[in-house]
Formats: sequence, structure tokens, C-alpha cells
Amino acid sequence: MEDITANSKAIEKGLELAKDFLTKIIGPSAEEIGLLMSDNIRFFRFKNQVKILTKAQEYIVRKNISLQQIPVKVLVPLLENASLEENEELQVKWSNMICNMVDAETNLVNHVFPYILGQISIEEFLALEKLNNAENEHWAQWKRLHEIENSGEGLSLTDRKIKEKLKSNDEEGFIVFLDEFEMANLIRLGLVEKVPPRIKVEGFGLDSLEETPSFDAEYESYSSYHRITELGSKLIMICSIDK
Repeated sequence: MEDITANSKAIEKGLELAKDFLTKIIGPSAEEIGLLMSDNIRFFRFKNQVKILTKAQEYIVRKNISLQQIPVKVLVPLLENASLEENEELQVKWSNMICNMVDAETNLVNHVFPYILGQISIEEFLALEKLNNAENEHWAQWKRLHEIENSGEGLSLTDRKIKEKLKSNDEEGFIVFLDEFEMANLIRLGLVEKVPPRIKVEGFGLDSLEETPSFDAEYESYSSYHRITELGSKLIMICSIDK
């Protein structure tokens, strides 16, 4: 009996210490969340789910969207991951994802999207969004120039400069301002790809057909330059809605 009492007191003391520690690292949310093993965490997650679903419902009603059902294997992880999100900007992205998945006209239902969105920070998402915008602008400019050239008109001096810049972007990609570990996460998830280093060849010559070609080469590395993948573009698409 003494051992049981001693253990109970030790557990109570441990809980108090844990709660004190949580208060320091969580801040104002500590009282709402309580200890992770308590029922309060369920209520905290439920409130986030309600907030996200309410935003989605308001948009669906406003746009008069025809609904389709989401498979359970997609919906459950979606709501589970969304319920843990405290950042309001990302909560909006979760809400947008639900809107696009239930829209019968989109065909964007896939279990990979909730998993990926739950793996990235708001900083990573915004950087990916910026990269996606740069890619879209890039291809829009290419399309405009091709239309001018196909019409038989010559390109202006400004458009010729733009064309050279577009060619450079095709080779080098776009610069992304993120910490290395954040960019590594986006690459890990298959959302962006690093532009491979180019080989700059100085030139080589042959004195006879029997000689093995030799040349000097050096890498031109663009460590901060990347391109968005199709998966990355799809994630941005499914997390975006018309206002």
C-alpha cells in the first residue's frame, strides 16, 4: 500500500512538472490544451476542425458548389492533420483543400495532399507558392512571345531581352529564399527539384583520330535555384480557391 501511495504521489508530481513545462513552451494555449494525455487535447483539435469546416462550408454555399463524397482514407487523415494546425494562414489552406476535394468538378481527391500539407510550415508553403507564381509567369511570357512570333511580327527589343531571360530561367530555374533544411524538406516531399549544376566546357581539339578527346570543364552551381514539380503545382492548386 505504501508503494502504491508513493507511486501516486510521484505521478502527481510528474504531472505538475509536465504541466508547468507545457505552460512555458506552449504559452496561452496551455490551459486549453492541458496535458497531452488529457481529453482537452481532443477538444482543442475538435475546435480547429470546426473552424476549418465552417470556412469550407461558407465558401461552398456562397459559390453554390455541387458536392461529391470524399473517400474515408482521404477524409480521416485530412481532418486529423488539419486539427493540429494552429497557424491561421495554413488553416485557410486546409479549408481550401476541403473545398476543392468536395467540388464535383475538380477531380483533385488524393490521399497524398493532406499528408504533404501536414508536413510543411507556413514559411515553406509561402515560398512554394511564390515559386509557383514565378513558374506560371514564366510560361505565360513564353506563350505570349510564341504568339507574337507565330503571327509573323518581329519581337521588340524589350521582348528580345525578355526571351533571353526566359531561356536563362529554363536553364537555371528560380531562386528561392529558404533555409537549407526547409528547402531540403520541400525536395524530400517531391514539391521542388534542385537545378542540376551545368558543366561549362572551355573547348577541346584533336590532333589525330587516335587521340582521346581531352577538355577542361568546371561546374556552374546554382545552389539556391530550383524548379517546382508537378506535385508542387498541384498542391498549390488544391490549396487555392477563387475569392
